Amino acid sequence: MADDPLANAVETFSAPIESLIIALGQGIAQAQQAMDQNSIQQQEAIDSNPVLAQRGLQATWYQMPRVDLQLKLSLTIAQDQPSGGGGPAPPLRMRLVAQPISASFQTHFSYDAQAASQVTLSIVPVPQPQAGAPPRMAAADVQAAALGTAAAKFLTVMVAGRLAPAPTDAQSNVLRFDVNFNSASRTWYALQYAPANPAVKPTAVAVDDATGAVRVISGG
Repeated sequence: MADDPLANAVETFSAPIESLIIALGQGIAQAQQAMDQNSIQQQEAIDSNPVLAQRGLQATWYQMPRVDLQLKLSLTIAQDQPSGGGGPAPPLRMRLVAQPISASFQTHFSYDAQAASQVTLSIVPVPQPQAGAPPRMAAADVQAAALGTAAAKFLTVMVAGRLAPAPTDAQSNVLRFDVNFNSASRTWYALQYAPANPAVKPTAVAVDDATGAVRVISGG
């Protein structure tokens, strides 16, 4: 019955089997993405740190090597109703609709769980792309893009008509300017800091190797 709340609830929680599998895959992908994002943030913190960046440290990456799922489902074959109109009737399309087996479902329908269908699903990641390809940008181009970003407060001087990193700041602290490339994220990091004075806050930007887009990390 159309007004039966239980029937409406069952229809709401039923779904084509392919939609159920897609939803499971998306949930697992989102969980993996959250772990990857955390590792990216850790790597960014390493690459923008004057001390850690010189040691070539890499963030720890976590991965779900395999996800095995066993689903108890009530499966029903449904037939799509053809739309009205003239002309020959289109071929009927059959769908496999899945209903998760819950305690309430078994109680309301006196459903024997032993009669449920079991769907076994394994989701396995494919190998990651190799990160050994050389960068597109040259270090000199990265330096020019970084120093030319108004949002980043790099200390600069003019050398032969071009911006160059300043050798010292107003307090006579000796400054160092480093450019590092992270092949995993395909991102350059430009960093200006005072090696002998950790109290001086470093200025750092990230430069996308593919687009040249500059993002300020610190010192903006």
